[in-house]
Amino acid sequence: MRSPDREQTERFEVASVDGTLLRGFSRAARGSSDARGEPETLVLLHGVAMDHRVWSESSFLDALPDDVHVVAPDLRGRGESDPGHSAEGHAIDRYVEDVRAVLGFFGRERYSLFGLYFGGRIALRVAEADRRVQRAFSFCAHGEAVEVPADAVEEEAKEIEGPGGYAYLRDHFSAAGAPAWMVSACDRVDQDELAAATRGLLHGSHQRAERGAADQDLVLITAEGDADLGTFREGSARLGARLWLVDSRTRVRAAARLAEVGTRTAELLTAAPAAMKGDA
Repeated sequence: MRSPDREQTERFEVASVDGTLLRGFSRAARGSSDARGEPETLVLLHGVAMDHRVWSESSFLDALPDDVHVVAPDLRGRGESDPGHSAEGHAIDRYVEDVRAVLGFFGRERYSLFGLYFGGRIALRVAEADRRVQRAFSFCAHGEAVEVPADAVEEEAKEIEGPGGYAYLRDHFSAAGAPAWMVSACDRVDQDELAAATRGLLHGSHQRAERGAADQDLVLITAEGDADLGTFREGSARLGARLWLVDSRTRVRAAARLAEVGTRTAELLTAAPAAMKGDA
């Protein structure tokens, strides 16, 4: 497992539209660039109960070649980024603004995004809103409309912010078969912020994503045994997206295969343009 804090890695800080300071790490590319003189730049968006460290802990980062510029922000309220404070501060539109602020900070003309769980839903929404996104990968999150029951959201938020919140999270993910790195990430979250982020699901997260541009390459990824596989197939057809299936019974268990998905992602990122469209 390579640490994200290698010699060529730098920390960054950028202000979002509402002034929230977002922090993360940037691993500089070594070597090749495109016709514009830019390296392939991949922005990594982690899930709800996580921070930027999951990319190294899961060995996903190991799979990415050194000629890819990697940018990994902490979502607001997670890791080293400033809090969102409220449910409204964790609305999906705020996350979209945050990611677009990160894109603007690095100044590339073209980006790829890889989102993990809720980060995948954010990636699809950013791709819809921002023409700089040429490619978006969504790991175990589809882009279709979803029902978000307010009572269930509030019940979970109260569990998270309660005195047994950390145990609740660990037990939940352990029982679902999550890998160790995913379970241990729960111990690093701020309970109040995670509860606010959970309530933030009621602010726009139910809406479906749309394709932002005809030439975008969208990739939906989920477990072969996913109970919602039909929804992923429908979304793949509607968005004109690739569908990658992971050898796993459930979406949570699929996280154990994240490094393998990283290898496949790296192959697509470094493929010649003519070969990319031929990869189903």
